[in-house]
Amino acid sequence: MRRVLLVPAAVLVASIAVSGQGRGGGRGGGQGQGQGQAQAQKPAGPDLLAIGGKDTAWFMDRVGRPDTDSEPQKPFKLAGNVYYIGANNIASILIATSQGHILIDTGTQKMAAVVFPNMVSLGFKPADIKLMLISHAHYDHMETMETIRRLTGATVAALEPEIPALVSGHDLSSNETWGQEPLTVGRVLKSGDDITLGGTTVKVIWTPGHTPGAAAYFINTVEDGKPYQIVFGGPPGPITGDVKYDTRPEDALASYKALREMHPDILITGHPGNLLKGKLDALWANTRPSPLTLAPGQWNKMIDDSEANFRKRQGGTR
Repeated sequence: MRRVLLVPAAVLVASIAVSGQGRGGGRGGGQGQGQGQAQAQKPAGPDLLAIGGKDTAWFMDRVGRPDTDSEPQKPFKLAGNVYYIGANNIASILIATSQGHILIDTGTQKMAAVVFPNMVSLGFKPADIKLMLISHAHYDHMETMETIRRLTGATVAALEPEIPALVSGHDLSSNETWGQEPLTVGRVLKSGDDITLGGTTVKVIWTPGHTPGAAAYFINTVEDGKPYQIVFGGPPGPITGDVKYDTRPEDALASYKALREMHPDILITGHPGNLLKGKLDALWANTRPSPLTLAPGQWNKMIDDSEANFRKRQGGTR
């Protein structure tokens, strides 16, 4: 098993400038606001705005679309030195150590007014961020990451299959969402790697499907002498029935196998609004056991259900 120690490293992958990048709303490919508007926006001649499979109607549909997932929310401790510093329904995870901090996902542009203030309110300095990790390359989870990288000098690390989307600024997943500013990636990870900083270890496991290089992170921490493992993410969402985006079965099955070997205590997800519902007061009060504690057998059931669904879509049985 590879262990990745955080030391200054030369940039392995240079960012590629891409024209025409901007902000959009929503996490999906985007549906029009009605046939009338789509017809009204359709150009008479060749669509000069068409790019990356999108057209004028798609771009215009994003004007004024509200972002209700990036609203400010008070931070809370997950366990030990691990904190939730994200918005109401888009996660950002801080791992604070004596040798600098790890930040997993930075969120949307709107969340620039959420993540840093939450860090400061907990007593931590954004300037001390040393490493940034990415759950997956959709703009709503890492739209501000390159800006934060430039401000802090932190290293961005990601799984190898996600690198093309990150450095190009394009969403290369089946969702085909709006892209983001191209990222400078300084460390390429492989599934199973252990990343260690300041005595805290994070294991990354590849969970392909939702994006080519989606990842789950298993964070080991200690609180009051008791060890905890926090998982940020979940089982893969393998794609079937799409020639362009189908997930290789062997990759999905390898992910399920690797996830079954993990035994997390606490779960947090990338869009945790429903998960946090009715639990925030207890989380802000630092109640133990955490309201986000997994029930016995819950983790394995999540994996079993996901794999069963994948096999059913393949036309096979487990």
